[in-house]
Amino acid sequence: MKTYVITGATSFIGSWLVRHLLGEGNRVIAVVRSRPKAVSMLGDHEQLQVVEADMDAYGRLPGKIRRADVFVHFAWAGTGHDGRDVEAVQQANIHCTLTAMQAAVQMGCRLFVDSGSQAEYGTQLGVITEDTPCQPFSAYGKAKLAAWNSGRTLAQQLALRYLHLRIFSLFGVGDHPWTLVMMCIDRMLRHESIDLSPCTQQWNFLNAADAARHISRLCTYALDTPAFRQEIFNIASDDTRPLRDFVEEIKRITHSQSVLNYGAIQPVNVVSLNPDCTKLRSLVGPLSTRTFAQVVTDIIRSTHTGSAPYTPPETAPQSK
Repeated sequence: MKTYVITGATSFIGSWLVRHLLGEGNRVIAVVRSRPKAVSMLGDHEQLQVVEADMDAYGRLPGKIRRADVFVHFAWAGTGHDGRDVEAVQQANIHCTLTAMQAAVQMGCRLFVDSGSQAEYGTQLGVITEDTPCQPFSAYGKAKLAAWNSGRTLAQQLALRYLHLRIFSLFGVGDHPWTLVMMCIDRMLRHESIDLSPCTQQWNFLNAADAARHISRLCTYALDTPAFRQEIFNIASDDTRPLRDFVEEIKRITHSQSVLNYGAIQPVNVVSLNPDCTKLRSLVGPLSTRTFAQVVTDIIRSTHTGSAPYTPPETAPQSK
């Protein structure tokens, strides 16, 4: 059993990772801004401890948490469309990341993990590997890249192992309602017309439950590999295809009569996602336990029942 500290524990990916780690028999310390929200989302578990702290107070966490093995930093302000290009907000995130890293060392953590983003790569037309030169255009993407560049220097100084996860498009039960998948499901179930971009670019979706499994496995790898110091991993699936294919698949699943107005929206920057996950696959095996269609069906059932079913990875149905 290991002890994990997780900031942003009530975020979409954070809540899935908390469930996964508890299911594996680990102890989890969830760092949140609101205890009532955490209790409502994460439930009650004998191996779960909730600690309240704002992002600017991470330097005081060692006074609340005696010891831990891994510090997973998911908290990040300004992730919505209204904050992604606010420089002051994004710069503050970098400072909080470095403060969290220093706090992790004081707690005795051997490994620091943070959530980067595909936004660090910017606009790429070809396959994206971890070595692809980064060209972020948003303040959000630039800050995520800057956090990695500053973090790897600090981690080296602190003798702290460091995993930087470049997470692509996650989806699944409990996702934010404003995401493309959730918006399409909601409107298609009501047979409403939808204005969309041309949706011709390549895209990649990964179920958040699988992302949690990958992150757990990577933490084990980083802790158990004597030579490990710091590394970047793309977190994505093997299912890359034109974005329009995913939209049309949702329409088929929902038996919707929605009119899809492709091209009604013309984005300034057209992002294409075609990630290479060779490194990730070599350590975690199959990248997906459920198909895109199966996860969309899970989301629809969850929306109707009001519950969020969680299938432990070891018993999850395998995709064909």
